[in-house]
Amino acid sequence: MLGRLVDVSTEDKVKLHGFLSSASQGTSAVWMIVHGVNGNFYGSTLLRDLAAALCEYGHDALLVNTRGHDLATFGSSDQPQRMGSMFETIDDAQLDLEAWVRFCKDLGYTNVGCIAHSLGAVKVTYALANQATGGLSHLIALSPPRLNTELLLGDPVKREVFDQHLQEAKQWCDKGFGHHIMRVRFPLANLLSAATFLDKYGSGDKYDYFAYWSKIQTPTYWVFGQQEVREGSVNFRDVDKYLTQAFETQGARAHELTLIDHADHSYRTCRRELTRSISTWIDRSVGTP
Repeated sequence: MLGRLVDVSTEDKVKLHGFLSSASQGTSAVWMIVHGVNGNFYGSTLLRDLAAALCEYGHDALLVNTRGHDLATFGSSDQPQRMGSMFETIDDAQLDLEAWVRFCKDLGYTNVGCIAHSLGAVKVTYALANQATGGLSHLIALSPPRLNTELLLGDPVKREVFDQHLQEAKQWCDKGFGHHIMRVRFPLANLLSAATFLDKYGSGDKYDYFAYWSKIQTPTYWVFGQQEVREGSVNFRDVDKYLTQAFETQGARAHELTLIDHADHSYRTCRRELTRSISTWIDRSVGTP
């Protein structure tokens, strides 16, 4: 996929990189593509496949990093700081998204959409609910997990493990060692600082889209894999059913949801079905570029 490396600086002076790929013909439409936890703009075959499909469809694609990219990075701002998924605060991603939207507008794009995967989808939906990225015209939210403390504490198998992580993180933060790295086993095996664990998983329903989706006025296409919502962990289990019911009950015209048959969280064996579903929704909701 041809394109060029680009970069932006956020309002708080964090430098982020991305990759802009243009369709063969000129277009005023671009789709920002946002990675999930531990990810980046170049490492995911899912995101690259989506970018390629968008360009074939006639739209430009902008693969972007947030400050939570990769496991750990070192910020290049005037005040050096630990960054990456081990140290990120989800709320801060609003500054990253604002910078990328502004970048697109400065390039002359009049229609800026977004496709975000996993934790990236949580970041974008949260930002939209807070009206922090008003420049986005459409959103495709791929497989966002529910980040809800009580929900995770209610897991019938892993609740004791999660509670142990929660207590450990609180103890480290109380001692003033929020940057202490924990080896986490649930809800996702990972390495996280104590402060980041509490931000993601110990903030009640602050980042749970069930609590804020109705504030999102931007047309949004929610996409999940059948395997993750039927066989996955508690923060994915049957979310499609609950969201669909909520959309119908509240008459949420801006929101639509689909399930990709046989797909897992990364849509490994269902890329064609996924891109077909997305292109159909774009054609219906956005139109051709």
